[in-house]
Amino acid sequence: MQDYFRYFPASSRTRIWGCEIGAIGHTRIPAGASYPPARHPDDHHFHWERGRVLQNLQIVFIAQGGGVLESARPDVAHPIRAGQVFVLFPGVWHRFAPAPDTGWVEHWVECSGPAFAAALAAETLTPERPVLTPRDPAEILQLFHRLHALASDQGTTGLDAAATLTLHLFARLDEITARPANRSTSLRERLEHARRLLTETCDQPFDAPAVAAAVGLGVSHFRQAFRLECGMSPRTFHAEARLRRAADLLVNTTLSTKEIADLLGFSSAFHFSYAFKRGRGLAPTPWRTRPAIPPTAGFPTH
Repeated sequence: MQDYFRYFPASSRTRIWGCEIGAIGHTRIPAGASYPPARHPDDHHFHWERGRVLQNLQIVFIAQGGGVLESARPDVAHPIRAGQVFVLFPGVWHRFAPAPDTGWVEHWVECSGPAFAAALAAETLTPERPVLTPRDPAEILQLFHRLHALASDQGTTGLDAAATLTLHLFARLDEITARPANRSTSLRERLEHARRLLTETCDQPFDAPAVAAAVGLGVSHFRQAFRLECGMSPRTFHAEARLRRAADLLVNTTLSTKEIADLLGFSSAFHFSYAFKRGRGLAPTPWRTRPAIPPTAGFPTH
């Protein structure tokens, strides 16, 4: 693809998506070429001697070649190779350049908004660890190709989709730092797996030892850690998942109370009705027949 860059004005639509794109581009730097190219606005151009500080977040993917990045500290150099991503953090000094003997091909996107700010506040991605190695660089390249296509749309629809796709890209990069390939599964990840299992098996009797074994924890440790992480016991979480499923079935199917009770593993329709009313404040039949929420104005009602 041809070299290009585009800069976009701030948009009031950020409040809808929580994110927006400020700039995006692709550049092929041949071996021995000067860097950076003297084509960017003054607030984005920099000299190696003094580096640069951006006001927004920037994600850079190196598809070919290699080079070096310095971020936060000029005395720590991070080697960059093809297939890696580096993150430039808002308000953090940095400088980078391709290796003279190889050059590089860079894809980059600059973004901002409360969604990115909240993600950065979690400090999974930090200026001290700015270089990331995706397990599947082809996926990252594909995401950038989609971003380039969306950014070429002159209307706001393309930019909205590009902004949310950039947030997806950022989340994929955050996953790399949350669980490096050579690190064992964390306790939080085990508990997230437990939540999925409890939700998926809400139609079966609660079995704490089985779930604990499936996520590689002792039963006592599992119960204690789950309560600390989720604010409720595994049994309560399982029961709530069953009630959520029951509520969906009542509203979206014509199954009888007895059929739902049988489907979700309640001992009887009476037991189901008692548990549902206790958990939702209404018995199954009144819940099903209560008035529907009116459709949003402006949408068709047929």
